[in-house]
Formats: sequence, C-alpha cells, structure tokens
Amino acid sequence: MSAFSSLNRRAFLKSLAATGALGSMSPAQLLANTGNAPTWQNWSGNQSATPRQLVYATDESMVRDTIRNSTGTLRAFGGSHSFSGIVPTDDTLISLEPMAGLRGTDGNTFRYGGGTRLAMASAMAYEQGCSFTNEPDINLQSLAGAIATSTHGTGLGLQSLSGQVDSLRLVTPDGEPLELTAADGDRFLAACCNVGALGVVTEIGFRHEPAYRLEEHTWTLPLRDAMDFVEKEKDNFRHIEFFAFPLGDQAIVKTMEITSDSQDSSTRADDNELLEMVSKLAMQAGWLTPTLQKLSTLFVEDSRYVGPANKVFANHRTVRFNEMEYTVPAEQGIACLEEVCAAIRQHDINVFFPIEFRYVAADDNLLSMFHQQSGASLSIHQYFEQDYQPLFDVVEPILRRYAGRPHWGKIHNLGRRELAELYPAFDRFQAVRKELDPQGRMLNPHLKRLFL
Repeated sequence: MSAFSSLNRRAFLKSLAATGALGSMSPAQLLANTGNAPTWQNWSGNQSATPRQLVYATDESMVRDTIRNSTGTLRAFGGSHSFSGIVPTDDTLISLEPMAGLRGTDGNTFRYGGGTRLAMASAMAYEQGCSFTNEPDINLQSLAGAIATSTHGTGLGLQSLSGQVDSLRLVTPDGEPLELTAADGDRFLAACCNVGALGVVTEIGFRHEPAYRLEEHTWTLPLRDAMDFVEKEKDNFRHIEFFAFPLGDQAIVKTMEITSDSQDSSTRADDNELLEMVSKLAMQAGWLTPTLQKLSTLFVEDSRYVGPANKVFANHRTVRFNEMEYTVPAEQGIACLEEVCAAIRQHDINVFFPIEFRYVAADDNLLSMFHQQSGASLSIHQYFEQDYQPLFDVVEPILRRYAGRPHWGKIHNLGRRELAELYPAFDRFQAVRKELDPQGRMLNPHLKRLFL
C-alpha cells in the first residue's frame, strides 16, 4: 500500500528480529499460494466465473453482435478490481480491452474507449497537456468499470471519476447504441454510475483540466491526533486522507497539493514484498499485530514526492486484499471511524491492514455514493488469505448506523430494500434500468439482489 512507500525496510526487519517475530518462518511459508486461476477471477481471488462464452471485443459492432446473438446473462469486465459479485456469470462475459485508447479530443474533453485502463488514459492526457481532475490511488481499472462503481480519489472539493464524465456511448441490452450527455437527463445520470446494469459502455468523454503536477506529503501521527488534524484541515488541502491502524493506535497522513516544482522526485520505493511478509506474519501470529502496526508507522519517514499528477496519484500495489467500503455523510466521518476502531479493539479482530479514510465531493449521479451530499469514505481491508467475514461482520452494522452507502465494487450485504432507503434517486435509476433492460439480461445473481 502507498502507506508503506517510505518504510525503512532494514530498520523494520531488524525490529522484527529483535522481537523474535521472524522465528522459524521460512521463505516458502511467506509465499502466497493462489492455486490455479479459473477462467475468470478478480484481483483478490474472492470472485470467479466459468462463462460459456468469453468475448474480447475488437470494435463496437462485435459488442453489438455479441449482445444480439448471446443468450442468458451478459456481463462486462475490465480490470477485475471489484470485490463484490458485480461481474460473475455462467453465460457471457465480455471485455473491451482490445478497444482501449484515445478516440478524440475537443478542447479539454477527451474521449476514450471504455476498456481503456485509467493508467493509460491518464498518461495519454498528460502527454497532450491535460490531467484528470482527480484520480484514485489504484489506476488499473478500466474507465467503464471505474465509472460503473463511482470509483474515486480524495478531496472534499473533488468529485469521483463518474462526476467528471461529459458524455458516453452505451450499447443497450437490445444491441442498440445510445449517445448520452447531460441533456439526456436521468438516462445520462444513471449511466454515469451504472453498476453494469444498463448495457455495455463502449466510449466515455471526460472533462479534463490543464496538466498539473502534485507534491505529496506523508507523515505519521498518533491516531487521535490524525483524526483531529484531518477533520480540522479537510477544507484546506486539495487532497487529504489518512490510514488508521486501530490496534497500533497510529496513523499515516497524506496530503497532495498542486505544485510549480518542475523537478521530479526519485521513484517511490517498492515495499510490496515487505508488506506481504508482514501481512502473513500478522495472520499467523495475531498477538503480534498491534506491535506490527506500531512498527509499521515508527519507520515511516516524513517524506515528500513530486511529479506529474498521473504518477503521484498512482501507487503500485501487488499485495492482495478484500475490501468493504461505505461512504457516510462527511460531517459524521470521524465519529463513525472512532466507533469502527473501538469495535475492532473490543472484538479483538486480527487485522493488520489500515483503514483508509477519504473525503469526496457531492454529485448528481443517481446511484453515486455521493449523490447530493459530500461524503467520508471508510475503506476496510483484510489480507486476501485471511477470512474477512469476522472483520466485516463487526464493522458493517456501524457503517449502516451512520447511513453509510456501500461502494458498488466492494463487499457488502445490502439488498434492494435497504439500498432504496439509502439512495434518494434509487427509484429513478430503477426506471431507467427497466426501460433499457426490460428482460433483465444484465442482471447476474448479485445485481438481482440489488434491484429485484
């Protein structure tokens, strides 16, 4: 995780050795064993499918033909970084990866193929003098998948990727293309965060800003101090977030601001190997987890990193995890986090990964977690080889008590009735969905739970 980008590897290992934590653990015991991958599997391995038909579409006509000629449920997939059951089907899976790339520009509006990975799009835009207004810290998602789940970065005045959409092209479940802009009202507002329930998004136009550079500042604080700092300063930074370690009672704080500094910093250190090792250790020796969390922050240096926006936003992550994320009203974010941390301690939940806390601006998209209210997002992670259920079972009731809205690409247990209460425009989305997909061709078991 980005939180470990400045971790002093040698010092950390020395400290572990001093506690006897490394003991008799061999390198073989520290290696991940994912087994044989199925035909399709998501990034963390908690979702899989064996579809009768797996299609890599090379153009829109192939998308249309696939939809018209296939039977059963049709689902599209991109970077496969969602943890919910949003993708799996035993019928037809379609990828737009071969259709990736920049399709055209009009001033600061750039139009991309829906299968374009965010990393590619962001780099292309920067080369032509533009940047996304904001980005998440993982950039391996397809653009169509990212807007389908309202994927976001951090910054109280900055919207998710869905909020940056200017136009899109949607092939509906009857195989017909629709060009949609804000002038199309609810159809457009539904398509900008669509959960893959309206059809297949083949092209997306994004509003960009003139290219900018960022300076990232990372440092550590005691957890209580970090909460107080972020709550007090949330309006004073373009980007602000922190990573809370409930058991270690520490936090890593990160801010980003636009800078005129033209000198790029050296490449961030890759500490994924170390993070993998520590995650495995914590899983096997839960009694050490509070100490490991404290050590992890003890050796994080106060550091700054400068570069093009697309490079500063992105972090290289190879250590897999499963994730639950809810967005609560921004003004209640810290109070909610306090309860979550207290519950983890009270129930003695063994979790090494920190809780990521971010702010996001409001938008008008019908299924957006930020629909007509700015939000505080709490992302709860568990190492992928650990059972995430004990952690999520304790945390989810608290997130729900604060009227939290679940991230569509993350694990949650809500169904249509609960979602309709949380999302004010849920019925408006349902009307568009029933209009464009009256037969429910896009609904796999997970989406049936959400909408039926």
